[in-house]
Amino acid sequence: MIKNRQITYETLVCREGRWLIHCIVPEEEDAISIGRHLLTEPGIEEFKVVRNRTMLSGFTTKREILHEVRPPVKEKAMVVKGRIDRPVVCEQLDDIYGFQSRMIMGRLFRLFLDKYQITASELLHNWTYLRKLSEAGNMIHAAVHQVAMAQANEFNIPAKDRIKHVEGLVHQAMNRSRDFYAERRRLPRFEVADLDHVRRRIHARCGPENWSFTMLCLLAQHLMGYGSVGGKMEMLLGVMTEDLDPELTALFEGVVADALVTSDMVKDLIGPHANLAESLCALADFLHGRSDPKRLNPNLAKIGGLIARGAGEGCRLVLTERLMAELKRDHPLDRKCPEADGALLESVIEHLRGPDGKLLGGDAAEAAISERLVRQRQAFLRDLGMVEVADQLPGKWKPNVV
Repeated sequence: MIKNRQITYETLVCREGRWLIHCIVPEEEDAISIGRHLLTEPGIEEFKVVRNRTMLSGFTTKREILHEVRPPVKEKAMVVKGRIDRPVVCEQLDDIYGFQSRMIMGRLFRLFLDKYQITASELLHNWTYLRKLSEAGNMIHAAVHQVAMAQANEFNIPAKDRIKHVEGLVHQAMNRSRDFYAERRRLPRFEVADLDHVRRRIHARCGPENWSFTMLCLLAQHLMGYGSVGGKMEMLLGVMTEDLDPELTALFEGVVADALVTSDMVKDLIGPHANLAESLCALADFLHGRSDPKRLNPNLAKIGGLIARGAGEGCRLVLTERLMAELKRDHPLDRKCPEADGALLESVIEHLRGPDGKLLGGDAAEAAISERLVRQRQAFLRDLGMVEVADQLPGKWKPNVV
């Protein structure tokens, strides 16, 4: 307090583009110290300190004395992640948009898809995202080479010719998406309230050969208004009623199946469980149709309804594959009690069996269970000190799962 005036210092922070007063203190050093501390916290983009001088009459003058911005954080370059375990030969442009191709894209471009919260179908049908992917280093080039080499090795095709052919298909797909982007204003808007009308107009304008591509492009543009993959899936499941045209149901179901590729999405749908074994049992019961819809996540219950009426084959395949992948992984079925793995595996096998006694997943399930049984036997032998015998066990003992 100086004669005839009072001086204070405001510390303001910027969060999501909006300035907020955090505090008012009497000392300049305290205001600066608080601001610099706040700048280290997540969400705070910048701060500034303002000096207020207030006269006895109430008249106040303000002067900014410090303004600091959080230094930009350089993002790590996105790379192709994962490997291909199911090579699919792409001979025509339509093969790029197929189910297996989208599953492979969902694995290889996982970092990119998660960053922008999109699915493989949206990537293929939205030029905005395709352009961003082409600008994100050499991700497309790396993915093309990995796919082409996998196809060449699996089907005994010359690698050089295969790479050239796949690159040509990718360029065609990108050009097709770019052409739609240029012509999109001449097409009808995607109206959720009147999808059948939109479908008929697209059929009349684009013909039976291109209507599905155009419809998915319109959908991809519409989905840009949703901030998460979960929100997009919820919207699509809401419109996929039994009254919806079967053609539209098939298109939308493909996008929902793409959304189920990530393990986090599946975990959110099936909910929390005590251990991995219980999660696998719950998922197996759902796929066999043994779950109570009233106790399921609302979105999962809608997916179950699609599967029950034969309109959710893609979703069923993705969830079955996720179940097989988790069963095959070298992780205990209960992290807190690894010694209970044997009993828990028997429970999982029981839930995998359908009414006819066959295992859900067929040969893949048998192979995954066999690997777990071998690992259990190896752990038992190593505990007895029989390390060499345990190391030789995979080539000498094949469990009979059936």
